[in-house]
Amino acid sequence: MIYLVLKDLMLQKRMLSMMFLYIVLFSFTFQSIPDGQFIAILVAVSYMFVMMGCAWEDKNNSDVLWNSLPVSRWQIVGSKYLSILAYVAMVVPVYWFVSTAFTLLRIPVSTAPITWWGIGAAMAVVFLISSFYLPVFFALGYTKSRYWNFLLFFGTFSFGSLIPKVLPEPPSWLQNLQNAPMEIFWACFSGVVVLIVAISFFVSLLLYGRREF
Repeated sequence: MIYLVLKDLMLQKRMLSMMFLYIVLFSFTFQSIPDGQFIAILVAVSYMFVMMGCAWEDKNNSDVLWNSLPVSRWQIVGSKYLSILAYVAMVVPVYWFVSTAFTLLRIPVSTAPITWWGIGAAMAVVFLISSFYLPVFFALGYTKSRYWNFLLFFGTFSFGSLIPKVLPEPPSWLQNLQNAPMEIFWACFSGVVVLIVAISFFVSLLLYGRREF
C-alpha cells in the first residue's frame, strides 16, 4: 500500500512546487483568525492535495491501470485515506519554513505558532472532510463528484466562520466536554473521528467494489 501512497505523491509534483505559494497566500488570507490560522492553512493545503490527487487519478485513468494489476481494491481505497497523513506531514515543515522566512525578512505578516494540538486538530478536520468526499469519489469518479468536492471545501470554511455568529455561546454539553480533563476531551474527539473515518472507508470500499472499469 505504501507504493500507492508514493504514487499519489509522484503524481502531484506540480502541487508540491505550488505548496509554498499556497501557504504564503493563505497566511495573508487567514490573518483575521489568529487563533485558528495554523489549523486553517494546514486543512486548506492538505485537502487541496486530496483534491488534486483524485483529479490526477481521473486524468491518467489510474483506476483502469490499477484494477488490471494484482492489487486489491481495499488497498487502492486505503491508500487514499493513508495519503492524508503524508499530506499533513509535508505541509507542516513548509509552513514552518514560510513563517520563519516572514520573520527573518521582516514581512508584516503575523503567523500562528505550530502546536501539536493544532496538527492533531487539522489532521482530524482533513480526515473528516475527506470522509464525506471519498465515498462519492469512489462511487462516481472525480468528474461527477467534483461539484460535491468544491462544495465541501468552501462550505467547511464558510461554516467555520459562521459558527461564532450562529452559536455565540457553545451548548451546555460542549461546555461540559471542554471543561473535562484534556485527555478525556481528546479521547472522545479522536473516537468520533476514527468512527466516521472507519464508516467512510467501508462505504468507499463497498461502492468502489461495485464500479466497473
